[in-house]
Amino acid sequence: MMKTLIAYASKHGTAKKAVEKLAEELTGDIVILNLEDKSASKTRIEDFDRIIIGGSIYIGKIQKSVRKFCESNQEKLLNVKKLGLFICCGSEEKDMEQLANSFPDKLIEKAQVKGYFGYEYDLKKVGFIQRTMLKKAAGVEESESNIKYDNISKFAEEIERDMELNS
Repeated sequence: MMKTLIAYASKHGTAKKAVEKLAEELTGDIVILNLEDKSASKTRIEDFDRIIIGGSIYIGKIQKSVRKFCESNQEKLLNVKKLGLFICCGSEEKDMEQLANSFPDKLIEKAQVKGYFGYEYDLKKVGFIQRTMLKKAAGVEESESNIKYDNISKFAEEIERDMELNS
């Protein structure tokens, strides 16, 4: 049976929602790992056939825990059968540029599947300063959700299809 690790970080819950949807659409044994958890470093990457890594872009950067996970495990990640990378961010027109800036170049080259899973602005979950920044930088006046469920489904199909071809 195919073993999949989905490693992610989420600042306000958007990436977590996307990961939960993605996990529903994948087959096999799925392990979801929040990279913000202290126990995340104990995970044995070599135990998985495919690994999916992602997070949300906040002020132009992905979470530090995602970057550290990728950097400290890069050699193991380059040897996994299937690698998928995704981001959640507010600027769809810059999604692949943001993704490329968020992961090491070797992992970008290795990844068979790359995805943009949309964004969500929940003004109730952010403080005054963040709310003010969102209003000025992104023109956000009220909470909005634009999680790209179709993109998540397509990502799942692609990673599943690629596994069938290569297993």
